[in-house]
Amino acid sequence: MPSSFRLTLKTPDEGQDNFFLWSMVILPIVADIAYIYDAYYFLSQKLTHHYEGLFSTILVVFTYLRYCAPIESPRILAIYYIVLCILNEAGTIGYLIVYVQLKDTYNIVIYIGWGLLEITMTGFLIYYRVIKRCQPNFRVESQHLFKFISRLEIILAIFIPFFLNNQSATLTKDSIAFFLLFDFFSESYSRFQGFWIKAFLYLFVCTVTVCVAAEWIFANEHVHTEEVIASIFEFLSACLCDTLIIFQFIPYHFKPRGIAEIARQALIFQQKLATDLKTTETDLQTIEIVAEPRLEKVLSQQNSVIELEL
Repeated sequence: MPSSFRLTLKTPDEGQDNFFLWSMVILPIVADIAYIYDAYYFLSQKLTHHYEGLFSTILVVFTYLRYCAPIESPRILAIYYIVLCILNEAGTIGYLIVYVQLKDTYNIVIYIGWGLLEITMTGFLIYYRVIKRCQPNFRVESQHLFKFISRLEIILAIFIPFFLNNQSATLTKDSIAFFLLFDFFSESYSRFQGFWIKAFLYLFVCTVTVCVAAEWIFANEHVHTEEVIASIFEFLSACLCDTLIIFQFIPYHFKPRGIAEIARQALIFQQKLATDLKTTETDLQTIEIVAEPRLEKVLSQQNSVIELEL
């Protein structure tokens, strides 16, 4: 593998092999290509309610994981983020074309918001990863990748009938990705420092819950109000998710990993010491209980007095 694509945070003996590194580079590109396909397929089928976003819904989680792309060269990393932004904007433009043709003002505004959010997020990633050379604190490892895939299989077994329902307008949804991501982010909760990053995580969980609930209500009742609520809270969830990703690059929001490890080792040592002391005390008490009757018996037999010095 070229050195420019080396994952600098991990050494080869920690299981971050070439397959995993290349997967983290390629999967976000595949996810954006799926988004483009879904957008222009929807453009060709805009007057019917058939499949409109299943492929990109499966893969969209990897677009959010682009923040940890294992590319060492700043120049190549900047180009990589710009290419991903262009691909994502191409898909968003495809949806905008549909809603302009349908004169759907509400969805035009929503997808303009998605486009602006993508540009903003790309700018922040270039600033922190390329210019300031910050390393992510939400570290993705090979076991996380397999965890995402295994959970997607279970979730999609439930969602596929929803996407294939001819009565439901099922555009690309990020709610599945958000469900996987807030579980992933919560693994680092013990290292969160300060009020804001914790508050944004809780808000993220709440907005995702409202989005999913409104989406299922709309799927069953086909009420436009629920569709509006679902799309608004989905967009808010995306804003909060991107904010959490940016917060991880700011040192104030995370406890240093070295200090956290020292504190953990100190706690383990303290617990072990307390256990050893408790065991020692128990052993001394046992010796005293066993030895005292025997000592009295010996003294009575000898009919003598023994002075003991401590």
